[in-house]
Amino acid sequence: MTPLVVLITGSSKGIGQEIALHLAKDPQRRFKVYATMRNQSTRQDDLKTKAGSSLDDTLFIRELDVTKQETIDKTVKEIVDSEGRIDILVNNAGVVTPDWWETAPMQSFYDHMEVNYFGCVRMTKAVVPYMKDKRSGRILQISSTCGFKGTRFIICGMFGAIFKIPAVGILLG
Repeated sequence: MTPLVVLITGSSKGIGQEIALHLAKDPQRRFKVYATMRNQSTRQDDLKTKAGSSLDDTLFIRELDVTKQETIDKTVKEIVDSEGRIDILVNNAGVVTPDWWETAPMQSFYDHMEVNYFGCVRMTKAVVPYMKDKRSGRILQISSTCGFKGTRFIICGMFGAIFKIPAVGILLG
């Protein structure tokens, strides 16, 4: 069986890293995982250590910043050129603003939306043409309850409207 090609954003720590490791270490080798992070030079060591023998076998680490279109285009193109497709996109990259809502500067809201919302939009727009071409693919949206609470509802609303998916189907994160 040909392994499914999985692209995961926000893999430097937390749930993104755990998903990447879980899929890459699948005993049946059903997945080929591209774990991405915005600052590979300073954030990849933990993932490399935990990956063990799956590193550069079923787990590949790439730099990708969901706020920078050029890194998205470069990484998606590299994966598609190498694998011929992307079967699953896991939009996991996100930021949490530690400030209290009423005291947070407006820039915190803009930064939050740039990563947590527009990052999902950019990534989805980058992979959908390849998925449509293959007439196959899955996109998983992961949202944290730690961020500004509204972001996950905006994502649910947008993807529910565009892809005609019931909101409950994507409000699992």
